[in-house]
Amino acid sequence: WDGMTGGTAKLKDSELIFDTPEVYGGRGQGLCPYRLFIAGILGCINNTFLDIQRMSNLGLISFKLRGRLLVQFDGSGYSISKFEITGEVVVAEDELYLGERCIEQAKKYCPLTRSTKDCIPIEYNISVREVE
Repeated sequence: WDGMTGGTAKLKDSELIFDTPEVYGGRGQGLCPYRLFIAGILGCINNTFLDIQRMSNLGLISFKLRGRLLVQFDGSGYSISKFEITGEVVVAEDELYLGERCIEQAKKYCPLTRSTKDCIPIEYNISVREVE
């Protein structure tokens, strides 16, 4: 705790400063825990996809993910009601099917989404296309 509205998480080799956003009465002097949470989800999908991509020898040209989570107040407190994950995968020529399969496997095997899928719905909109 920083004595105000945030704190520091001491990680193995670094530190991470977090704070409450100004809209919720904080100073906004660090990363919002909500954003850290969705960043963790995106990072896990990213790493899972890249592991599967390497094992399958998929010719990957580019890969982008974006995410957001919806937070709702239910009268007594806030809770995350949904993850929305969008993105684009661009693969080498004639590898569209393999690219689609790799992203489906990443969605299926990402440890964080597997662990949260029964309590927080996840909406995916990740397109896969071949290089032009």
